[in-house]
Amino acid sequence: MNTSTCTDSIITETSSITANDDIEKNITGIIITINKLKHYAFLKRIDNETKPHIFAREASIIKNDHRPNFYIGDKCKFDIKRTSKGFEAININIMEINPYRIPKLTKKNK
Repeated sequence: MNTSTCTDSIITETSSITANDDIEKNITGIIITINKLKHYAFLKRIDNETKPHIFAREASIIKNDHRPNFYIGDKCKFDIKRTSKGFEAININIMEINPYRIPKLTKKNK
């Protein structure tokens, strides 16, 4: 009986987290920080610069003609979702690619 009680409380907690998901839509921002190894970035809002930077995962990029990768300076449009750890960008659409971005660093020859 204790097992079913624990399961009920877990379901209740999960429901309360999903019920509190506040989603802001069509936010415009710029990618300012990237971690290529862990596949995440931080986005700076253009519409309201006083708000904190938003965490984003590469998996949340909507695939267009190019591969879904983050590059510093790319302009994007996204939605914001509240998670248990804070706010996260979802449905990321890369609108404008930074023309000066560096796709790869070249290796030095010895």
